[in-house]
Amino acid sequence: MTAKALCIVPHCGGENGLREAVARRLTCAGCLNRLRRDLGAMGSIAQWLALHLAPGRSGNGDPVSGSREAAVPIRLDIFAMLSPAPEAVVDVYGDQIGPPSIPAVLASWAAVLIEERRLAGPADAEVATVAAWLLRHLEWAASQEWITEMMREIAHLRRSAHGLVPWEVHVQELVGPCPSCDLRALLRVAGETYIECSNDPELGGCGDLWTVEEYEGRVAELTGA
Repeated sequence: MTAKALCIVPHCGGENGLREAVARRLTCAGCLNRLRRDLGAMGSIAQWLALHLAPGRSGNGDPVSGSREAAVPIRLDIFAMLSPAPEAVVDVYGDQIGPPSIPAVLASWAAVLIEERRLAGPADAEVATVAAWLLRHLEWAASQEWITEMMREIAHLRRSAHGLVPWEVHVQELVGPCPSCDLRALLRVAGETYIECSNDPELGGCGDLWTVEEYEGRVAELTGA
């Protein structure tokens, strides 16, 4: 009997080990859903960061010089994440390592797909447009060896953005149990289409992701609705 292929994402199944890969793909369904969630959220994340570019209660800004007008305070860390040029991080921070550029990272992965599949690129360079374009080609990307690197970089964008402007007040805790591990550790972040079973040590969930429809179907099964 031929052994089933396992997901190539390291430790995707947590303490339980790797999960089975989807047919003709190198990743399991859960890891691919996580990448779908992260890419699908990029447009909302960019908008959220832009709203906080001017400092408020969430952080301190630095003046923009070179103008006769009064200095305009902005948060340079957020500016770096929204700048389409990755070198903007170096310009802003000097020798320091700043947060990654969302437009630059997405554009770099679009360039990989354009080159390898001979595709026409996204209609424009807007974050939401490029992210949606990448989503359309995700099934093919999941069959490539570099998919783990793509997952790592896109996940890093999401974590970095949430770190700059925490979204805790926009996280909804769901009452129902996870369809995978049956624990009540489900969270849904505003602007995202997936529900996550949090593997935070305090919650102890499995880390799986579920669509709203999948979650509601599970609740219907349990309640007999």
